[in-house]
Amino acid sequence: MSRSRSNPWKLLSLFAMSLSCLTTTVRAQEENLSAEVKQIFRTRCLECHGDTRREADINILDLSTFVGAAGSVVPGNVDESVLYDYIASDDEDFRMPEAPRPPLSAGEIEIVRKWIEAKAPAFPEDVAVPAQASQDPAFANTIGTEFVLTQILKFVEATPRADRPFLRFFSSNHLLTAGATAEELREQQFALTKALNHLSWQPDIVKPIVVDPDTNTIFAVDIRKLGWHESVVTPVSPHKLPGNANVDKFDMILLEYPYGIAYENAETFEQLREVYIQPAGLIRPVPYVRIDWLISVATQAPLYEDLLELPHELSQLEQMIGVDSEANLQNFIASRAGMTLSGVSRNNRIVERHPSRDGAYWKSFDFETSKGLQNMFADPLDFHYAGGEMIWNLPNGLQAYLVTDNAGNRILEAPTTIVTDKFSEDKVVRNGLACMRCHDRGMKRFSDNIRPAFQALPNNTGLNTRDILRLYIPKQEMDQLLDKDEARFQSAMQAALGGNVKNEPLTATTRKFIDAPLTLTQAAGELGLKEPGQLNAVFKLPQFTQLGLAGLSTGGVIRRDTWEDYYDRVVRQLGIGTPIAAVDGLTRPDHLAEGLARNLKVSTNQKSNLFSPGDEMVISIKNETGVDLFIELVGTSARGRKVALTKQVLRLKNGSVYRFPETGSIKIQPQLGTEFITVFASPQQFSPGVLLRGKNVNDRFVHDFYNFADDQHRLKNNPSQLIKKTISIETR
Repeated sequence: MSRSRSNPWKLLSLFAMSLSCLTTTVRAQEENLSAEVKQIFRTRCLECHGDTRREADINILDLSTFVGAAGSVVPGNVDESVLYDYIASDDEDFRMPEAPRPPLSAGEIEIVRKWIEAKAPAFPEDVAVPAQASQDPAFANTIGTEFVLTQILKFVEATPRADRPFLRFFSSNHLLTAGATAEELREQQFALTKALNHLSWQPDIVKPIVVDPDTNTIFAVDIRKLGWHESVVTPVSPHKLPGNANVDKFDMILLEYPYGIAYENAETFEQLREVYIQPAGLIRPVPYVRIDWLISVATQAPLYEDLLELPHELSQLEQMIGVDSEANLQNFIASRAGMTLSGVSRNNRIVERHPSRDGAYWKSFDFETSKGLQNMFADPLDFHYAGGEMIWNLPNGLQAYLVTDNAGNRILEAPTTIVTDKFSEDKVVRNGLACMRCHDRGMKRFSDNIRPAFQALPNNTGLNTRDILRLYIPKQEMDQLLDKDEARFQSAMQAALGGNVKNEPLTATTRKFIDAPLTLTQAAGELGLKEPGQLNAVFKLPQFTQLGLAGLSTGGVIRRDTWEDYYDRVVRQLGIGTPIAAVDGLTRPDHLAEGLARNLKVSTNQKSNLFSPGDEMVISIKNETGVDLFIELVGTSARGRKVALTKQVLRLKNGSVYRFPETGSIKIQPQLGTEFITVFASPQQFSPGVLLRGKNVNDRFVHDFYNFADDQHRLKNNPSQLIKKTISIETR
């Protein structure tokens, strides 16, 4: 028998190819790590170690100023790198960033450590801000805004007229103002693609179209492909919204958007209004939304449940996706597993798989404790659980989620005593985003502890061991089901993102947006300003120091919710444009007009607003603002149903009190939960709101604000002095 000889040149060639692939992989990993570190340094260190302020003669984005054998970072040697000592220290007098700035998170410190160990590879270059031949005077103080609007205008004009009303645009261009790498922009693109497809019942994966290929910061989507063009709410009050008879799903997103600006004096914006905004029937004149905001907000309540039209009861969900869970259990079509340790649940967890119309439907059962009646080993067929998470395949192969209590009622967040979200700063599992970030590859892997335990027991346990072993299937069979479900999910992900992606794209982008504090440089970037210095003087004005924004001008930081509450006021003060505030948004319960809101008092006859069934309630609105107000009162139930308590806008004179009901009182019904009373008030007359209602969506109460008259270039009904105040009513 002869033995074939190996060709040494061929082997050498294969070795070279393998070495090349390995080198390419290592280089890509280093580039990703360097991009992450650059972003951390940019957002957390640049205020003190940048071009304008250079403490210790360090520019944190210029490695030559602090990396080297004698520098603050010694490549490959964490122990000798004093920069690491500063950021990892628990001593507030020593650590960087200096107090009152918050320290780096444990995750951020770990990324910096890995970067140093990898010999501090060079930072990738920032993507350049696109050059513009000339600039409209309306955008004299901004960077990027005119570019985005111009690119959108060109795209719209190149689209057939019949298709234009269905275009919607998303942008990450604002990141370029403060600086962004190509890797960060790709991360935003991937996160947008994943989020959109998690919010669609359509069978095909939808990939946003790049509008600016050279920069990769603006994207277009035909909302018909997502099923978002359909109206899921209709007016149920006598008033109408001019020009917005069809309120589609994207309109519900626009009502929540806090960063909209109308550039009334800009020619590009005026052209967009004529060829796109008005033909599309947008409920607010906002031509695009930011990607980081969309993926962080639309994937959480209330938009997540509304965009997918998720029901309030588990039984209705199972009917919607074609699953009869009780019949599946009786016929042993369902499969179960139980685990004593879970990456999410604090106690025992049981999972249950059913075939569904579009793939698989998984139910998890979580417990408040692992003892007594909630010990899953006590009876694996009939156990007592506290709540659970439902996961099922959408028609496009990705997954949707629902969190319920033990009665099968939808809840928006799970108690941290039962389950936790490791990616969230407060550890709360919120339906939608928390599930997407956790289930990055589809279903999580697990090991069943129930079947092995009962296989080892004698038959006289007092339980139906035969049925337990039929339902809690062998590990090999469960692994095959998990393999099948993971392959389905991964195939959809690859179709969406164009291949395998190392990291789950939503996690990093949403954590930066939701949890990371904002510095002055970031705030300037989000306003599109050329220089952060433009904000220093503004935030020292009395009206802003009272809001808690003064800290930004002295090197401090603020939280996202604070920034969004006052974004419209900053825009107005700087004269950037007319802010389109989310006054009718469900996620913004309060909108406080300058100088007036503090002296409009909203209360009930109980100081704590805490009632018991059978109690009598009276609502009082007291006007001590110094001017007469026009007011409107709206109630919201625990399930999101709204009712106009005042059938029209009423005049409330200064010094007067409006009582609701005008006579008698409201008897509290035996329905537990939190309800809300919202007051809209303004010194200017405004039209009554329109109540919009649909199936499996929260009601909306929408006003005729921010509209353009057909023959005018200026906004009418600008609610700049509108007050919106909401109080919660607890029934126990």
